[in-house]
Amino acid sequence: MSEQLLTILKFCLLALLYLFFLRVLRAVWTEINPPKVAAETPTPSARSGRAPKADRARSDKQKKAPKPTATNKGSRRPGGVPSRLMIIEPVAQAGGHYVLGPETTVGRSPGCSIVLDEQYVSQVHARFFVRGDTLFVEDLGSTNGTWVNGSRAVGQMPVRVGNHVQIGNLIMEAQ
Repeated sequence: MSEQLLTILKFCLLALLYLFFLRVLRAVWTEINPPKVAAETPTPSARSGRAPKADRARSDKQKKAPKPTATNKGSRRPGGVPSRLMIIEPVAQAGGHYVLGPETTVGRSPGCSIVLDEQYVSQVHARFFVRGDTLFVEDLGSTNGTWVNGSRAVGQMPVRVGNHVQIGNLIMEAQ
């Protein structure tokens, strides 16, 4: 082998080592700084320090809610099945909401039904779906997990009206 080829291969190996090192640092950083887990979140009416109505209206306009379809147009489901997620934390986004379809994916990826641009949300983080008369949430292998009322969602976990769902630092109430 020529000396030039060996030099190029050395630089390629060095570059791969640096990329691996940066990936390990990112994984460690994510583990050291996980999202805050809501042990017990008070109801929106009992909370103090809510954002003013003007701020909530502004954040409503900034939210990217999925476009209504024939299945979620009225956003009413029989039997008290939640049909939307109302944001309760962070306070700056409180009052915003997302409409849930029969199957809704949540994540940072533009292909998700609900796109959340947040550091602790995975590309395809979780899935909400209706089976019979129950809404379920399923974590799709996210790094930081999906939480329902302070408990990590393992497998398919039922979500009822009034339950708090946490994805990243976003806490939403099922309505």
